[in-house]
Amino acid sequence: MRDKLKLYWLAFNVSLQAKFEYRVDFILGIITACMKQLSSLAFLWVVLSQTNNLNSWSRDEIFLLWGMSVAALGLSELFFNHIWMVPSYIVMGDLDRLLTYPVDSLYFLLVTRPELHSFGNVGMGLTVASIALAHLHAPWFAWILVLLLIVLGCLIYTGALVIFSSISFKFIGPTSMHLMVPHSLLGATQYPLSIYPGWIQYFLLFILPYGAFHYIPAGFFLGKGLDPWFLLAAPLAVLLFLLEARLMWQWGINQYESTGS
Repeated sequence: MRDKLKLYWLAFNVSLQAKFEYRVDFILGIITACMKQLSSLAFLWVVLSQTNNLNSWSRDEIFLLWGMSVAALGLSELFFNHIWMVPSYIVMGDLDRLLTYPVDSLYFLLVTRPELHSFGNVGMGLTVASIALAHLHAPWFAWILVLLLIVLGCLIYTGALVIFSSISFKFIGPTSMHLMVPHSLLGATQYPLSIYPGWIQYFLLFILPYGAFHYIPAGFFLGKGLDPWFLLAAPLAVLLFLLEARLMWQWGINQYESTGS
């Protein structure tokens, strides 16, 4: 197991170093990511300027949710972004080469295409979340908890991408537009889930459990009346969702037919 982990880390590190060779691309990527998130933040600010809260969630509390979502997105882009290429690899036959490697195809695929603009998303998310925590006078454990929850959010989001990318093995197409579904839904969780209709809340808590990593835990340490046991929602969601993602990937591999070229 240790040797395999070293191999995956080496593959990630080599891919990251190769990306760093293009310094202008690195700088432009960070600037672009920051500008994109600033525009999203500006829209959120306009919405909140018209009201003091959204369904009992204050401005700083919503900014905390926003920051956690953006940071989780950035971490996934940094460590596991290669999953977006699966539809194209299936069509072009590039997946054949990956399946011949003496490694786990899913893990090796995930870590070998980091995106450098992810540093902008991680930085923006952590900055906004930290400012929100400071304004809320959050207890010391909340700062540590938020960092851990962001990592769990990254894993849940990545699991969602794996599940949706596995569909590409059955419904073959050259684009990854269907992967925009989990991506867009993650953006929807930048707002409190309580503002949505009940069926959407249910979907984002139990089917695609994004709310488990920030909405539910934040509701506890922000004094929304939730029991401390709700903190277990995030790790349980990660375990179950990653198991589901793994099973879906294996199902997809079993459906795969080589191009024969």
